[in-house]
Amino acid sequence: MFKGHEAVHKKVAELKIGGHKLVVKSEEGEEHIRKVEEYLNNKIEEVKEGSKAVSSLDIALLAALNITGEVIKARETLETLGRRSEELTELIDRRLE
Repeated sequence: MFKGHEAVHKKVAELKIGGHKLVVKSEEGEEHIRKVEEYLNNKIEEVKEGSKAVSSLDIALLAALNITGEVIKARETLETLGRRSEELTELIDRRLE
């Protein structure tokens, strides 16, 4: 989705993440990029409020850990929903036969 400044992609965006400016290149649209920026900044603020960490790196890593946990849970939920959907489709197909 995002690449460092040296990457070759279509759109360049300047983000402000946790008070730091970051230039990224992305194929995503401006609206999506701003949603990601806002989400990450919210996660950083949550970490700052709930942690004694003071280092920017520690805060960023804790935010990354929290987001990674959310992604893993969301993937597990999607897998479960996908399996359940297949089961329901099979059940419906059997009842229609």
